[in-house]
Amino acid sequence: MDRMVSTAYLKTGMYVSRLDRPWVETPFLLQGFLIKDDDDIYMLVTHCNYVYIDTALGVKAEFYLDTVSSFPSRERLAKNTQIETILNTGKKNVVYEDKATTLDELPAAESAFDEASSCVARIVEHDLRTGKLDIVNVKAAVSPILDSMIRNSDAFMWLSKMRHHDAGSYEHSVQNCALGIAYGRHIGLNRTALKTLATGLLLMDIGKIQLPKEILTKNEPHTLEETEIMRKHVAYTVELLRKTKGISDHVINIALTHHERYDGSGYPNGLVGIQTPAYGRMAAIIDYYDTMITNTPYSEAVSEHKALQNIYNLRNKSFQKELVEQFMQCMGVYPTGSLVELSSGEVGAILAQNTQQKLNPKVVLLLDINKQPYKKRKILDLMRQKKTQLHISKSLENNAYGVNLQQIGL
Repeated sequence: MDRMVSTAYLKTGMYVSRLDRPWVETPFLLQGFLIKDDDDIYMLVTHCNYVYIDTALGVKAEFYLDTVSSFPSRERLAKNTQIETILNTGKKNVVYEDKATTLDELPAAESAFDEASSCVARIVEHDLRTGKLDIVNVKAAVSPILDSMIRNSDAFMWLSKMRHHDAGSYEHSVQNCALGIAYGRHIGLNRTALKTLATGLLLMDIGKIQLPKEILTKNEPHTLEETEIMRKHVAYTVELLRKTKGISDHVINIALTHHERYDGSGYPNGLVGIQTPAYGRMAAIIDYYDTMITNTPYSEAVSEHKALQNIYNLRNKSFQKELVEQFMQCMGVYPTGSLVELSSGEVGAILAQNTQQKLNPKVVLLLDINKQPYKKRKILDLMRQKKTQLHISKSLENNAYGVNLQQIGL
């Protein structure tokens, strides 16, 4: 019996009876063959989105596309009136106030980070390997981050900057989740909406596990053919989320639309303007920002300040102007964890924002005026310091003056 299977779920031992295109358009010599190794799977993923397997002649699949409802259409994309109302009226649903100082919250933030990272590891290493996502692990990953960031968002953001993470690490998903909570908290979303946004951001790239490792870890830009393969992670993610009990349409839509662009230049559906739900428009900004400040196999991360400049230059092009402005306000002129140089010549890292004076955040001093490391860490609140002329003179690139944020601690 022939069954329709996404190439994301192919494995050795399956018998491929038909393709999603004519055999003559592919390099396969036989019209029907047994998958013998990973090379066969790679070739199928490269040339096809789905295939048909004969379950009588080979191994069966975990999931079949002929039993799965289609992906959401434009008309079925879940809207979020809460976000739209906030953008239109400027009135927040919730005004959050810090319940703890950044320093006091750091231990809890560290515990939340470790717990969330462990949960994501279980999701990737177990759930996704079996093709079944456990909503319990998802909730266990999101909840500690949400609790910590509601009390104080700077502590977790500082900590995430101090931890090493690259585009393929578990921490990358945790970072996206945290950025989403910080963004939604600033806008004034209620806890339920924050949790939805955070969950979507945590899971929106899980389909990448189905992509060939050699493409994911390639140390140079992808070819056009490889880019098309990379883009398949959206379909793989949506397919898995739709099969997971307890995942809302909003979360699925975040995965589906976070690569869409306001001017219609995104993928997979080329949505324009508010055709992309508000969660998706927010996720697009967060994903782009975190991609820029994260090391990839073929590019070095840019500073947070530079990343924000790039996003600002894309307002009402790739991203909605109003959401860009809110994101800029959320992150601050000098985002938490970024390196700066003071007018005195000292170098420090932003520990926390001062919401009343974004240009005068709290800074952890790292290097003295001679660019030598301080033996003892000193925290300077630029809003309250007595030297009224002291201010941030410029933002610095990552690792400026040899400063490695992953090694400084507090």
